[in-house]
Parts: sequence; structure tokens; C-alpha cells
Amino acid sequence: MIHALKGILLFLSLLSFFQLFAQNQQKADSILFVLKSKSLTQRQTMEAYYWLSTTSTSPIDELKYAEILLDLAKIEGDAEYIIKANQRIGVAKRLHGDLAESLIYLFESANQALENKSFEPILADIYSEISTCYTQNGDSENALLYGKKTLDILQKTDRIQEYAIGLMNLGYDYYTIGEYDSAIAYYKRSNPIFQSLEMPIGEAYVLGNSALVDWKTGQVDIAKMNLLKAIEKLKPLGDNYGMADYYNNLATIYWEESNPAEAIIYATKGLELAQQEGMKEQIRDASYLLFSAYKNTAQFEKALKYQSLYFEKKDSIQNLESTLEIANLRTLFEVGKKQSEVDLLLEQRKNTRSIMLAGAIAIFIMIVLLCIIYFYSKTKIKLNEELEERKNKLLELNNTKDKFFSVISHDLRGPVGIIDGYVSVFRRKFDDISTEELKIILDQMSQSTESLVRLLDNLLTWALQQQGQFSHFPEKVKVQAVLSECQDLFQATATVKNIEQKLIIESDFEVLVDKNSISTIVRNLINNALKFTNEGGQIIVSAEKNEALGKGIIRVSDNGVGMKESKVKSLFNLNENISTRGTLGESGLGLGLQLVKEFVQLNNGDIQVQSVLGKGTTFEIHLPLAQMS
Repeated sequence: MIHALKGILLFLSLLSFFQLFAQNQQKADSILFVLKSKSLTQRQTMEAYYWLSTTSTSPIDELKYAEILLDLAKIEGDAEYIIKANQRIGVAKRLHGDLAESLIYLFESANQALENKSFEPILADIYSEISTCYTQNGDSENALLYGKKTLDILQKTDRIQEYAIGLMNLGYDYYTIGEYDSAIAYYKRSNPIFQSLEMPIGEAYVLGNSALVDWKTGQVDIAKMNLLKAIEKLKPLGDNYGMADYYNNLATIYWEESNPAEAIIYATKGLELAQQEGMKEQIRDASYLLFSAYKNTAQFEKALKYQSLYFEKKDSIQNLESTLEIANLRTLFEVGKKQSEVDLLLEQRKNTRSIMLAGAIAIFIMIVLLCIIYFYSKTKIKLNEELEERKNKLLELNNTKDKFFSVISHDLRGPVGIIDGYVSVFRRKFDDISTEELKIILDQMSQSTESLVRLLDNLLTWALQQQGQFSHFPEKVKVQAVLSECQDLFQATATVKNIEQKLIIESDFEVLVDKNSISTIVRNLINNALKFTNEGGQIIVSAEKNEALGKGIIRVSDNGVGMKESKVKSLFNLNENISTRGTLGESGLGLGLQLVKEFVQLNNGDIQVQSVLGKGTTFEIHLPLAQMS
């Protein structure tokens, strides 16, 4: 009896100790010290590992301790800690960017918790993490669904801290879909609770997330100031996850302000923190910002380094297969949950047989089974239709992928082969090459390099557009500035081919478009014109506004080789269009005009093509005029 009492007192003291040190890594270290220095029961040991997986600031340590906890809980057959361990493994997997694996563990944990109503408080934590996974995967519908489920459970309890976190997370989900008023409303409900609980990490996240809303609603200076304040609040707490995310957002703001130097500073800080903890999503975002900024500042070696890191992390976080897997996990979970509910219902009916007439029971069970079969059949038919639709979509994507890789292999080989050839010449005949010959070779290598850069740039832009990750922010854009800037970019190429570039604008005007995408449109059209215009030819870029139609009209005309009518009809079809060599053998990825078409449509415009074989081609795009203020 005395031993049992000592065990209970020790457990209670340890539980109090763990709760006292449950906020940062220092407390986690304290728990480790207790774990190593005291003789604990198996239950107390599991409690210690649970708190370690919760309090550690490193996702790597969180995963390690949660996996140890799961092994111990399975040996003991402890349902509560099996549920908690699966939930903590799911959290750690999410922090690593492994969203599909995270949801597998979280839904497993949810299924186990649903089997016993006493585990409903744990279910709130699980639903909250499921919501966060869907938020990171860009699935706002499921994120909001599970966020609201979390609040429905928590508002029935006295778990004030978790309720405040749920309010804040739901606010962030509304932010991701652009419902900024709703986001701020939830932040305002959560912040007083964090203040009353003296929970600085919660206040820091409310401040930082509210700053993101300020950014999106045009209060950029306030947003930058409050993001920095939020980061300063998180530093003493050792929350590298939040700091990395806010640094990346700051870098994005400066990038949008055309300030690549500041963008590089903050993206570098975000990347350093993310790499310390192995946070794939933050590494991906920071490396893409650094790639864009270094490319913008002509630091191409660094740009290539971060582009490689971006693709590495992007591919490891998510591909088409894992995206479909994540989307299907909720369906699998809901079907499994419904099946559990049906099993429970049948068991309850079985227990009441002794007090019911056999005939009535048989009829009732038959009706229930018929209903189940009916609804199951409908669900199965619907699922089969969805699976067939997904199968057809995958086949279509696979065909596009095969075509895409074929075009890449064909058109990247040209410029790379030229460069490789000249390098071989340098190695064999370096001492015999004259200055004039060297200049000619370098010019050719420069042209091949520029061609390769444009191909890769279009490739990256097209990939981002296909995944819905290309930023699109319509604004008033002066047409003359965009056209002039794009012509300047190709002046060197025009000079090499002795092609005259003309810009004709009667009066400057503004269109309502995304600036980056309209620049991509014009660049690709000019590049296409240069490619198919003979030496000594002429390219005319012109613009005019048609107020009656409410459209701005931009034309890019050349007196080059032109096209047959059959070629014009299939010009924008990636699956049919085979890229054609230019007048000097220039290669093209076949993506340029595909991007033009998609970006024109994205900006609520349309495109027309007129071409005569041997006489030249004119591309004409119509874009919405900006309303006069």
C-alpha cells in the first residue's frame, strides 16, 4: 500500500512538473533530465515521452520521441497513448513537409479516438492538426471543415488555451481564401484569451497573421513593421517555424516592391532557420524567393543554386500522386467512420433483441440493411465515377507530360550542344584561335546561353502556372512602359540579326492586368517574332485603346517567314505543336505561345493571329482597360 501511494504521489508530482515546463526546449531538456535520473513506471515513462514530443522545438526531436512513445504504447496496449503518439507523429511529419504521411497518422489517430467517447478532447487536437495539414496543402475547404469541427468540440470544454488556438487557426484558413474580414474577426476573438493566459507565443502569431491581412489589404508598411515585431516576440521562445514563415513573407513583400536586395536578406534568414529544423515547405518558399531575386540581379550562379534547391524541396513535398492521396484521405476517413457507426448501430440492435419481438426486429434490421445497401450503392457508384474521372485526368496529364518531356529533350539539346561543341574547340585549339574567331565563338555561345535561359524561364513559369502557384495580382499597368522594357530586353538579339525594332503608341494608357504575366506575354511574342524574322527584317510593337469595347489592344508584327493556315490553327496546342527552328536555327521549347494564351485568358483577354506564308505574322491581344479614377 505504501509503495502504491508513493507511485501515485510521484506520478502526480511528475505530471505537475511536466505541465510547468511545457512551453519551450529548455523545459523539454528538464523532462529528459527527470526521465534519465528517476526510476519511473511504464505509464510515467510514456507520459514523459509524450511531453517531450510536445515541448521539443525541433521537429526532428518531436518525431523521435513520438515514435518511441508509439512503440511503448503498443507494447503496453495503452489505447490513449497510441492515439496521442499517432497524433504527435502526424504533427512532426507535417512540420517536415510530409503532408500525405502526416494525414495518414492523424486519421489513424482520429479513427481510434472515435471508438471511445472519453477520447473526444484528444479528437479536438487531432482535428486541429488535420485542418493545418489541409491549409498547407492549399485545400481551404477541408481546412475550414476540420477547423470548425475542432471549435465545436473545444467550446464544450474548459480548454481555453486550445480554444484560442483553434480560433486563430480558423482565422488563418479564412485568410488563405481571401476572406480577410472573417480572418480578423477570429484573430480578435483569440487575442484577449492569449493575453489573459499570458501566452506570448499566441499573441505573437495573432500579430504576425494580422500583419499578413494588412499586407493583402494594401497596408504594406504596417504589415512589414508588425511582421518584424512578431519575429522579435518569437525569438526568445525559440519558435523557428513561425520565424522562418514570417521572414519568407517579409521577403515576398519586398520582392513585390521590386526590392530584391531586401528580399534576399529576409529570405536568407528564413532559409537558415528552416534548414536548421528540416522544414521542407519553408525551405522551398525561401529558395524560390532567393532564386527569383538573384536572377533579377543577374547573379546567375547563385540563382541556379537556389533554383535547384527549390525543385528538390518542391518535388519532395508534393507530386501529383501525393496530391491525389491527400485529397482522398478525407474520403477514406469519412467512409471508415461511417462504417464504424454502422457497426455500432448493429451491435446496439443486437443487445435489445431480448426485449423486442423477433418479427419486429427482423423487419427493422431488414429495413436498416436495405437502407445501408441503397446508400452504399449510391456512394460506390459516385466513388467509381470520381475514380474514372480521375483516371481519365491522369491519362491526359500523363500524355501531356510525355509530350512535354519530348519537347524539352528536343529543344534543350540544341543550345547545350552548341556550348559543348565550342568548349571542345577551346580545349583542342585554344592556342590557335585568333581574336576575331574567339569573338565570333563567344557571340555564338552567348546567344545559345540566352536561348537556354529563356527556355528555362518559360519552363519554370509554365510549371508554376500548371500547379496554380503563379502569383496573379491585377493592377493598373501603363502599357508604354511594359512594351518599352520588353523591347530593350531583346535589343542585343535584334542587333545580332540586324532586325529593326519599332514601338508605335499614339498615347499612353493603362490596362487592368497582372504586371508579371503581361510582361511574360509581350516578351514571348517579341522573342517569337525575332526567331522567325530574317536578317535585316523589321518588328513593330504597337498599342492603342478602344474605349467603345473597353479594351487595350497590343500588336506584335513581323515581316518574317509567316505560317500556313493549318499551323495557325494548332499554334497554341502543346499536345500538337512541334517547335520550329528559327531563321538562324534558334530553338524553342514550344511553351512560349502556350504561356501567352494561358496568361491572356488569365487576365480576361483574348488573342488573335494573322499570318501569311513568306510575308510575316501579327499577334493581336485584347486586354481590359483600367477604369479612370
